[in-house]
Amino acid sequence: MDMQLTKMELIEMLLNTKKESVLNKIKAILESEQEQLAEGDYKILETRRENHLQGKSKSYTWDEVRKNLAS
Repeated sequence: MDMQLTKMELIEMLLNTKKESVLNKIKAILESEQEQLAEGDYKILETRRENHLQGKSKSYTWDEVRKNLAS
């Protein structure tokens, strides 16, 4: 079966359910299936965060990002 079609069917079923217990079970399943970052990924993020906090890297405001995307 087409994955996109399956997703749409599941979305429709979720929208139509009236049982909170069903929603809680599905949420728990999806949360348990989410990919986790590897330890090395966390180290890279922490290094980048430290560089940012120390002013060693360039950062942008949302307005600057929007302007750069528009040009």
